[in-house]
Amino acid sequence: MTVEIAGLQAEESPVIVLLPGLGSPSPVLEFRPLAEKLGKTYKVITVEPFGYGLSDPADTERSIENIVEELHACLEEIGVHRYYLMAHSISGLYSLYYANTYPEEVRGFIGIDSSVPKQNENEPFDTTKLNLLMAYLSKTKNVLGISRIFSIGNPEKAIYADQNYSYSQEDLEVFRILSLDNSYNKTVMNELKQVEKNLEIVQDMKFPEEVPVLNFVSEDNCEIFPEWEKLHRSVLSDNQENRLVMLKGGHYLHFEQKERINYYVVKFIN
Repeated sequence: MTVEIAGLQAEESPVIVLLPGLGSPSPVLEFRPLAEKLGKTYKVITVEPFGYGLSDPADTERSIENIVEELHACLEEIGVHRYYLMAHSISGLYSLYYANTYPEEVRGFIGIDSSVPKQNENEPFDTTKLNLLMAYLSKTKNVLGISRIFSIGNPEKAIYADQNYSYSQEDLEVFRILSLDNSYNKTVMNELKQVEKNLEIVQDMKFPEEVPVLNFVSEDNCEIFPEWEKLHRSVLSDNQENRLVMLKGGHYLHFEQKERINYYVVKFIN
């Protein structure tokens, strides 16, 4: 499993572990703009789970139990024992399970428009089925070479990234290749097919009282899904440090609102 460690390296520096949304072709490159912001104050570890970025494919089912155990083993291997989990999208579900499994290690959870239990109930459409359809469409475009043709000489056309960040040409090319060749591989497709089961496992979970939560929630998604804000509040315990912050923008708030995210994270941790 690949990780990138950035920011402060002092032993006493608080550690933030960044976890990607489903199918991110390169979590390290996707999160780099945010990691640089946070890295001025914290040690930041970006994890590329099996099947993501430069990590190997997985040889196990993408059950929430396996994903959490693999992440825990990864952090143990690099000697990180107390940390904040900061998760985008589907990794919010894994973090919820993780925090209930290892509450003594998780200092807090920070969600970036994270997935939550019961998110498919009473919504205008089934997001899991929609994601599966989009994945197959993306795979088809890549197999036919359509995305590759349009991205030749212009890597930005193949990637979804922070448009306000100055990536090097080398990074853009790596991002392009991973987006074309690694997106929705067998491991990620297996994970996508496991989403319903994983949602069922955490259906009635909340974060432990001893794990404070800072949830960033997309205003755009609250307009599309009327229960979105309520669902994010429903996973909170009675911890007085819990916070929910609504931010303008879509699902990728770490692209659009990294300055605000950094501001609130510093307030939350400090």
